[in-house]
Amino acid sequence: MNNKKVMIVGAGIAGPALAIELLKRGVQVTIIETRSREEMREGLFLGISPNGLNVLADLIDISRIYEEYVPGTLRFYNSKTKQIAELDASYQKDAYGIAGIQIKRSAISNLLQEKLVELGGFIEYECKLESFEDFEGKLNIKTNKKIYKDYDYMIGADGIHSKCRKLLFPDSPPPIYTKMLSTGAVVKIPNRTIPSEAMEMVFGKQAFFGFSTTNTGETWWFNNYDAEQEPHRPVSDDQSQQLKIKKDLLDLHSQDPRKISEIIMASNGLFAYPIFDMPALEKWYTGRVCLIGDAAHAISPHTGQGASLALEDSAVLAKCIIKYEDPEIAFSRFQQLRSARVVKIIAQARKIGKAKLKSNWMINLFRDSVLKYFINMEKKKMHWVYDYDVNKLDV
Repeated sequence: MNNKKVMIVGAGIAGPALAIELLKRGVQVTIIETRSREEMREGLFLGISPNGLNVLADLIDISRIYEEYVPGTLRFYNSKTKQIAELDASYQKDAYGIAGIQIKRSAISNLLQEKLVELGGFIEYECKLESFEDFEGKLNIKTNKKIYKDYDYMIGADGIHSKCRKLLFPDSPPPIYTKMLSTGAVVKIPNRTIPSEAMEMVFGKQAFFGFSTTNTGETWWFNNYDAEQEPHRPVSDDQSQQLKIKKDLLDLHSQDPRKISEIIMASNGLFAYPIFDMPALEKWYTGRVCLIGDAAHAISPHTGQGASLALEDSAVLAKCIIKYEDPEIAFSRFQQLRSARVVKIIAQARKIGKAKLKSNWMINLFRDSVLKYFINMEKKKMHWVYDYDVNKLDV
């Protein structure tokens, strides 16, 4: 197997994680990334649950993720500041060996890339995939920088707007904008530096808002709200869009707890990510090319499972590539092992996303009354998600 050459497109989370697993087994790996190294350091934070953290623990020194983080416990409030429910994540350590947390996306990427370099791998930044061809059982891959020749596999780990997917399945439907934005920022607020015990999740009058203070004294926050018009990307580079989104957020939360407006007012460098729904693909692979993570099965951010699913994908696909010489068999087995789980978690995310949409007073009253019971039930239902162990799979 160590004479195989694998091209990975995308250096977010799934790509480097897969590369590490393959490099440890002697596979030759090349990673290309459209973004620059500086752009890779940007972005907000994300939730990563026990199933993802346990995969990550096989790849890096897991203790380093706690250099800057927020605990995974969630406390839910209505617009009148009444706590209506709590999802305590502390039980997860005993149940799954580790408890979920919130962490910057760039922190995970940096740790994975450090391990990659340690193993002799590297990432070619600002390198854009243009085309590929299968020539006598080998892939020749054209980029804006050079042509990479004689690769045995190409893995598309390049996100929801995957170039790899467009080339592999040109007739597949594009991602659909859900008319919802996820916005947020990282900000240092002088009077808000005491580390939080939980992420505070507020069902505002017109929009949903979550915030917390890290162990280093930064405030991390995000917001989900309805937005008919998809913003131009990237929002962080467009001052007019920044001002518009900030005004929209202040208007939306004008009737909510004052601390929300204070956090928004103190924030600059807002990020805004349009939330897309990805129509299901019948196949994630063809020939010597396979998609993983959001490129194959994008999930909305409402369950905090995007990074964890990507890490799971990378671990399972690595096992399949190592075990099976024939790429079609390896990729087919990979999708067989992953698709049912992914479909179920995506459906769950859509359900939670709908609960964040604007509603009337009657729905809100019902929500405030039953949410704590619903969360207790969901806690039990989430066992199958958190208990997933890639090392126990019969690949």
